[in-house]
Amino acid sequence: MEKDKSTAYVDMRVEDGVFHMVYKPLDLLTIEIAREIVRERVAFKDGISYPSLFDIREVKSTSKDARDFMANEGNDLVIASALLINSSVTKMIGNFFISVSKPKNPTKIFTDQPKAMEWLDFYMVPQES
Repeated sequence: MEKDKSTAYVDMRVEDGVFHMVYKPLDLLTIEIAREIVRERVAFKDGISYPSLFDIREVKSTSKDARDFMANEGNDLVIASALLINSSVTKMIGNFFISVSKPKNPTKIFTDQPKAMEWLDFYMVPQES
C-alpha cells in the first residue's frame, strides 16, 4: 500500500511498510503545531502502526513542551522513530533530548537516510499478502 498527503507543516507517505514524514521549513515547532501534526498523522495512518522516518532537517528549533509531547502522547501509531537530522552537533543535542525525554517507543537519530532505513527494517511488521 502506498499513499501520500501534504499539509501546511509536513509531507507524509507510506512506502514499503514505512511511514515517512518530511517537515517543511519551520523556525519553531510549537506545542500547537506539534498537536496539529500528530492529529493529521494519526488520521492519515487509519489506525495502523508503522516504523517511522521523521525528516526534521528543515525544523530550526522545537519548544520543550512540543518535544515532550512528541516523545510521549505524540508517539501514537509509531512502532519506532528514526529522526533524520543534518549535523553531528544536532545529533548530539538530539541524543541528549532522547535520554532526558525517554520516548515511549524506540527512537534513534541519524544523519544518513539509508542507515535510518536499515535500522527501521528491524521494526518492520510482516505484510499480509
